[in-house]
Amino acid sequence: MMRIKVLLLAISILLCTISTFAQEEDQTFKTVTIGVIKDTAFDKVIDYLQAKGIFIQSVDKQAGFIQATLFLKNKNILSAKIGERRIMNFILRPLGDTTSIVLNIYSEESFTSNDSSQYYKDKGIINDPEIYREILKDLQNAFNP
Repeated sequence: MMRIKVLLLAISILLCTISTFAQEEDQTFKTVTIGVIKDTAFDKVIDYLQAKGIFIQSVDKQAGFIQATLFLKNKNILSAKIGERRIMNFILRPLGDTTSIVLNIYSEESFTSNDSSQYYKDKGIINDPEIYREILKDLQNAFNP
């Protein structure tokens, strides 16, 4: 009986360990390295966001933090969904003569209710690598016109 308990405990610990490793997904798709110093990279990211018409909500140059908001309208007229609001956080870190830029995107879907009021549905952090690759590739191109 004692051996069964020990075996069950060992199996439980193994399953917990496996699930922990599965949750620690590769997040490198959210990062890009730019071949300029942090201050220059910061200014270029600001210029990129402004050129794309993306609303800049908050900046802290010393901390290397930029928060910007983008609203993607729903093109389906018959839908209650108005669109999607994406809040993008850019974190810039110096790496010698280069800069690492980490991007995190938070998503909320906007809807209208029967009484024409608007509400948001929390979609959380986006983890679709393709969305990050598209933005970061476009950003990299802004550094190499």
